[in-house]
Amino acid sequence: MNPYDKYAIETALQLREKYKGNVTAVSLGTKTETEKVLREALSLGVDSAITALDDKFSEINAYSPSLGYILGNLPIQKADYYIVGREAADDNQAVVGAGIAAALGTDFVDNVDEIKTQDNEQLTLVSRWDQSELSATYTQKPLVISVTDTINTPRLPSFKTKIQARKAEIKEITVKQPKQFEVKQLGNTKLALPELKKKTAVIFNLDEDENAVNELFTKLQQQNIL
Repeated sequence: MNPYDKYAIETALQLREKYKGNVTAVSLGTKTETEKVLREALSLGVDSAITALDDKFSEINAYSPSLGYILGNLPIQKADYYIVGREAADDNQAVVGAGIAAALGTDFVDNVDEIKTQDNEQLTLVSRWDQSELSATYTQKPLVISVTDTINTPRLPSFKTKIQARKAEIKEITVKQPKQFEVKQLGNTKLALPELKKKTAVIFNLDEDENAVNELFTKLQQQNIL
């Protein structure tokens, strides 16, 4: 399991606690490759697990358009949210969420640092970069969300959930890659750019001012650099 996966699972569990419903963990590959990951997900509290069996899994990489197509077209009824980690630890490409959204024809919100839940099941998603912040409220379902490692603190499995995870059934679904898959351009794409903030240079002459170091630290703190 990638480190970011645990943040995605915790996000899903918190949404379940707020809105009810079920959390399903999905892993694409062979039984041997996916079982350990899915057992761990079950021990963290997810309700069910699915292995998407694919004999050609070794031919798929992070750039394969069919990866998102397969995950986005699994026979899961009424999935409101598809939640993924920001990126995988082995390739760092961060394209799975975008691929799922393209397959579903729905919105994809990347690098989410905070989720504010509303009573009407709307989600306000917040992304932060440096000193800038993007925030928007989404009502569309399904919605694909990519989360960062600052969004929460993943819970630890209990002894009880570990035992339950060992006995739990993992559903198996055999998937087929499309023979010809074309990446289509998404229409009506909107990009929200953070506000540009210019930083002011702070220069002190240490030889002429004995208090320069203290003044420098004060200035850096005022600008939220330290």
